[in-house]
Amino acid sequence: MNLVGNLLIAPPAVKDNFWHKTVILITEHHHQGSMGLVLNRRSELSIKNFGQQLGFHLDLPGFVYIGGPVNVKNLSFLHSPEWVSTNTMQVSDQFSISSAEDILPRMAANDLPIYWRVFLGVCGWGPGQLTAELEGIAPWKKEHSWCTANSTNELVFTSDQNEQWCAALDKSAQEFAQNILL
Repeated sequence: MNLVGNLLIAPPAVKDNFWHKTVILITEHHHQGSMGLVLNRRSELSIKNFGQQLGFHLDLPGFVYIGGPVNVKNLSFLHSPEWVSTNTMQVSDQFSISSAEDILPRMAANDLPIYWRVFLGVCGWGPGQLTAELEGIAPWKKEHSWCTANSTNELVFTSDQNEQWCAALDKSAQEFAQNILL
């Protein structure tokens, strides 16, 4: 499976740490390392209050998400690919990510993509680390490794928190079962 644009899902065996019940969209995976966004860790900060703190009138529904424990003050805007900013990277046919200064003013003007979420922070892995985790190479244990699944707009943008984790875990199990039957 090509990891970029797809999901990592923490298995039920992962407990009592940041990764417990997380669903991560992988945005980069190459020889220099990997990056992604935790999709289902919603903060208590509404988009409206976030905008107010930064001087923007964002009369929009939703919340800011905690994308990961790295660069927690950096804004990432995950969105459908029909919308672009001055700093947009296409992740896959379904997803793009932007981090430019024009995002909040455009949001305030209601210039929005079809699907979107706002994140602070990202997930990061060093060279070869994510591959080693997936393969259960020491010091990681296979039973604590990630589950994977293909992503969909519905899984990424329309579900949330524990519901999103359960749906992603179900999709991973279905894909695993299909591969066994092939």
